Amino acid sequence: MPYLGGRELAQVYRRAHEERFALIANNFAEPNVLLGLLAAYEQARSDLLVQVSVGAAKFAGGGRPLAGLRALVRYVQAVAADAKIGVFVNLDHVTPDQSDGFIRPALAEGLCSSVMVDASALPFADNVRATRAVVELAQPYGVLVEGELGVIRGAEDEIVSDAAFYTDPEQALQFVAETEVDLLAVSVGTEHGVSAGRELSLRVDLARAISDRLRAGRRPRPLVLHGASGLSSSQVGALVAAGVCKVNKDTTYQYVYARTAAEFFADHRAEILPPRGVAFDPITFDAGGSPWRPNKKLFDPRVVGKEIQEAICSVATDMIAQVGSGGRSLYA
Repeated sequence: MPYLGGRELAQVYRRAHEERFALIANNFAEPNVLLGLLAAYEQARSDLLVQVSVGAAKFAGGGRPLAGLRALVRYVQAVAADAKIGVFVNLDHVTPDQSDGFIRPALAEGLCSSVMVDASALPFADNVRATRAVVELAQPYGVLVEGELGVIRGAEDEIVSDAAFYTDPEQALQFVAETEVDLLAVSVGTEHGVSAGRELSLRVDLARAISDRLRAGRRPRPLVLHGASGLSSSQVGALVAAGVCKVNKDTTYQYVYARTAAEFFADHRAEILPPRGVAFDPITFDAGGSPWRPNKKLFDPRVVGKEIQEAICSVATDMIAQVGSGGRSLYA
């Protein structure tokens, strides 16, 4: 099943909201993570939602965010063309000042299924105004919009907050009514970055209260959990039962990627790095008279890349089980 848009993604969220499961929103910035994810999701028969932040797009584009977004999304479209699941792309944590140079062209070129606009650092009225503007931009394209209310502590891409501010249920209802967002990211005690779930003051009761207030106000919406890396399976399950339908994961994949690569190179150090005192020239392959040569079967980046893909696939499989999306693809 090829890459799909917002209308199909809305069907997935509608079912998730009704049946109390969630989608993991998986950040990626290069192919190895994506290929590992795709393998896990096809095996689990779960629809795959990947996320591209402005920072990731900037990295992939050599400093040019829009070029990087085009490259990443077209790669997703190419490798997902024969997938037997739905594959979707969300633009993650786009601030209002990036609307003209990032969101508008992404919409016009069909580069996203949904957009997460992050105006949470602004006063409430300004957040509403900025988020509503993106909703109006996206609606003609059938692209979903996620807004954020409340502030999550920690660093995500280029957005940093030293303090957390919980989302108020009454204000959440007002925000959804005035912006008409399709999804609402809430602050219920999670943190961006490296945080152990057992150390957090997690407010599952608040997530449930927000969901209940939206439903009572006839504005039911899937809730979104940012800063979810580090949470235990039981914590994730409780939040999904409370109405969370989108669970963001980035830090976990970054760590798994780095650890897998670090362990691989540590295990094969002697066959990749020259012995101490030997000056090896990578252009001429001259080792100054030493017989030492690196092992091409190990330094070929595709070798460690395959290890990374398998590690990402393994951890993604575990997280699919946490949110209950396995076997629930629209196309399974």
